[in-house]
Formats: sequence, structure tokens, C-alpha cells
Amino acid sequence: MKVNYAGTVPLSTVDWKGRAAVTIFFRGCPLRCPYCQNHPYLQGFNPVELEFVEKQIKESKPFVSAVVFSGGEPLMQEAVIPLAEFAREMELAIGIHTNGCYPEMANELVKRKLVDKFFIDIKAPPDDPELYGKVTGFKKSEAVKETPEPITASVIKTLEIADSCGLELELRTTLIRDFIGSREEIARIAAWISKHMKNRELTYVLQQGIPEHSLQENLRELRVLERDELYELGKIAKSFLENVRIRTRESGDEMISDSV
Repeated sequence: MKVNYAGTVPLSTVDWKGRAAVTIFFRGCPLRCPYCQNHPYLQGFNPVELEFVEKQIKESKPFVSAVVFSGGEPLMQEAVIPLAEFAREMELAIGIHTNGCYPEMANELVKRKLVDKFFIDIKAPPDDPELYGKVTGFKKSEAVKETPEPITASVIKTLEIADSCGLELELRTTLIRDFIGSREEIARIAAWISKHMKNRELTYVLQQGIPEHSLQENLRELRVLERDELYELGKIAKSFLENVRIRTRESGDEMISDSV
């Protein structure tokens, strides 16, 4: 079996907070988020043998406790299943970074007990398909081929699967000034999570988007949202949710405290 491979970080301390992980990046994604930081991985074909990626995992095993599958979108590829099986044989915890477009694959990993934590992007309020489409650069003609449903339907299904399986769960929204991340939008996302997700131990993270690295050139001149601005937005989310963090290049991960 071939893997459409983008690269490996042999030792990462940022892809799974609290764990040292080997991170495998898969190439390919059905979305074209204008602010995407990993846009070199969105398309193209770089096939490698499954054994090549397994070797990357095995070489990192003495130094890590987890493997993270990221991208691009790892759940686009069936190879994620045997790679997760290999990681389980190596006694590594398994984390999945996903945009939520592939609920069937997420469910398969859960059924086979091949995932320990989901990291799921919530790019806009899930009950607003039009805004979600804008933020993800998603067009109906470019939809995930297996389903004619709107992108939000697939994302919501993935969230339901992750919510019901009892595993660790991190939901994240990347914020870009004047594009996504207004006070109203954060309140709507947090309110949706609070209303629809039963897992009260989940963590919601507001991530500082870096405009200069964006896929869409006209976003690259925008001023980055500063740490204090994200903290204020985090306080809004905190009024709906128990565990809220912000993630910035200035200060790393910070929990929004209860005394707000």
C-alpha cells in the first residue's frame, strides 16, 4: 500500500500537549482554507511505501510516547488504518488531526480502537454552512466525493463520533484578523459546542493564525491577532465552556482561568 506522504517530524512537543510525539504529515486535503499554514501539503502526489513511514515511526519510538497523524488531511487515505495498527503494535498512543470531512474513517478508527485522541478543527460555527464554506474555501463542486452533503454535515458527524466514544478531544479554531474570529463568531462556535457536545472534559483551543504564511496572498498582509486579543476572545468562549486555551507563538499554550 502506498502513502501520499508529505513529511515527518521525528520529535514534536507541540502537536499533542503533554506528550512527545512523532508527527506524520499526509499530503492532500479536500479544503482550501485561505489562511492554511500547511498549503504545500494540500495537493500533489508523493507516493511512498507503507514500510517507509513505518520506519519513520519505529526510529522515533525510543524518544516518544505517541504518534500524530496530520496533514493535509490524514483521513483521506486508507493507509492511516495500517499505520495506526503499526503504531499500536509499537505501544504508542495515537492522535488524529482532522478537519472532520471523513466521519466514516473516524468511525472506523474508533471501532478498531486505533485512536486515543482526536484534534478536530471547527473552522466556523457548524450551524452556518455559508460562513463555513467561505472560511474553508469549499465549493460544492469540490465536495468530498463520497457524500453530496454540505461540509458542515460531515464535520458535525465527525464531532458526534468523537463526542460519543469517550476519548480525549481537542477542538480548535484558527483565528485571522478580519477573516474569522470576531467576538460574535467565537461566541457562536462556543455556544454550539456547549449545546451539542456531551463531553464536558473536551478542550477548546483558539489558535493564533499567522497571516504571512497563508495560502491566499491577500491575507498575508493582515496584522496578526496578538496574545492579549486572543485572551479576550478566550474569555468569551470560557463563558460557555469549561476548558478553554489559547495558542500563540509569543506564549505557547495558555489556559483561560476561571477568574474572568
